[in-house]
Amino acid sequence: MPIGMILLVVSLLAPAYAQSDPFPWDQPPPDAQLAADTTVIPLGKGAILVPSLTDPALEPPVILVMADQQVLDVPTGQRVILDPGTYTVIVSPSSPGEGVAVSVEVRDAETTIVPVHWGALRIEVTDGKRVPHRGGYELIRADTRQPIGTGFGADTLQGEALLTWLLPPGVYRIVRIGNDYRALKDFASVYVPESGFVRYRLVEDPDTGAFLGAGVLLPDEWGTPKTQDSPWFKSLILGADGAFAQQANVIGLPDQTVLSGNLFADGQFSYHKGDHTLTLLGQVEEGASQVRSELTGTLPFVKSRDRLRGDLLYTWFVGEHVGPYARAAAETQAFSTNLLVTEDTDFIRQFPDGTTTTETVAAGGSFHIADAFRPSIIREGAGLNWRLSTNRWYTLNLRAGLGMRQSQYNGAAQQNDLPGTNAIEYAQLESYNQAGAESTIIATVKGPGWATWSTNLDLFLDARIANPDMRPGESLSAEWRNTVSLRLTRNLSVNWFGNIDYVGPLCTSDSPLRDCIQLDHSVLLRASFSLL
Repeated sequence: MPIGMILLVVSLLAPAYAQSDPFPWDQPPPDAQLAADTTVIPLGKGAILVPSLTDPALEPPVILVMADQQVLDVPTGQRVILDPGTYTVIVSPSSPGEGVAVSVEVRDAETTIVPVHWGALRIEVTDGKRVPHRGGYELIRADTRQPIGTGFGADTLQGEALLTWLLPPGVYRIVRIGNDYRALKDFASVYVPESGFVRYRLVEDPDTGAFLGAGVLLPDEWGTPKTQDSPWFKSLILGADGAFAQQANVIGLPDQTVLSGNLFADGQFSYHKGDHTLTLLGQVEEGASQVRSELTGTLPFVKSRDRLRGDLLYTWFVGEHVGPYARAAAETQAFSTNLLVTEDTDFIRQFPDGTTTTETVAAGGSFHIADAFRPSIIREGAGLNWRLSTNRWYTLNLRAGLGMRQSQYNGAAQQNDLPGTNAIEYAQLESYNQAGAESTIIATVKGPGWATWSTNLDLFLDARIANPDMRPGESLSAEWRNTVSLRLTRNLSVNWFGNIDYVGPLCTSDSPLRDCIQLDHSVLLRASFSLL
């Protein structure tokens, strides 16, 4: 083949092998962003537009400094109306001194596009199977060794979104939370070019926080595949805690042996595709304790924990931050509940029709409070879900809609002891159904190290509020679930669980407030092991 023909073929094929831009924006060019903004500029005003590189909702606001040194936060990707004049736009991940300052001139009836002299960085955090999680990291600027801030991944299977860092161009070091620039392990580096969007993946052990790998991704490989490239995600964690204590011939203590133990299982199964997410959560917690001594003999086992809970949630984000949801949940206990007494005790059981019976329980015996799977509380609801705030330190979501409640007490008893009597009074409760309006506030706050606080406030307003026979306080019910977790090692953590319930239908005008409020909290040292 003639040399000229070879050169012609090479020249024709060369573009096919040319390296494309590895840092393209997710958003259209600035001119296209401006054309899509229909904001009208009032007479005598001008405007600026700070281009968005990734997604305006996931980028921090930029700082606008006016001539009189007043400071205003403005969003990216939107026209901002201003008086004509000279302004300074500062794009910074933290303090203004760590950002990029751009001077712009605003003219009457015109929109000034701010030139992009900064870059964008988005870091997704996954485990070794490329499943996303909320692992944390520290971002440090390499040339000044100045800490930029703490970042976290996002559980995209739950509909969370990764936030964007807007940074001055340069090299940055990513280190494990708590480390500094001098870290010799658990660190990675990334270069952020001017006007480029860097997609980065950090592979991190979700239990220990150890870095397993890191690197820049090309646009066509961005986005975390699910396990085995499937939209399904599954997780199963088993754990246990327990104690054994024995005293013999110890001054000031009885000779006895105390055994206690708790088991738990947390399971999660999710289906996520596009804007649709279906999640099933299941929790099982069981625990018991027993006392053995020569004086009392071997006492019966007493429940310390007994909880079965399941939650099914479907969400569809038709907009960036809002969309419909549908959910169902149920909570109950697997075993019957009995109260162990240490001395002869009289119990008065009051039935819903007002009749009572008296039972005498001998020392070492038990008083029956509830059968297995009693009470069982079932909830259903549907409405709108709002993603109000998602940043590197906390997430906040709100759901509001219509719901139903089925409280299946079926004779489960509540202590209602009256002062001045020798007997202990228990009232058996009737089952009831409700329908009305529901609202749920869900938040997660990440503290220093591996401390996390999760809270869930569920409010329900009975539609019978207009019923003249409704007793004071009966229309409203509230359930507040709190978990504070401090991870000590890969498999060991300290957890505080605090549940506060306000049960409106249990409130009456002549009952003390404690009848309406139920409190259940505990602190556990847990050893957990992930099976899936």
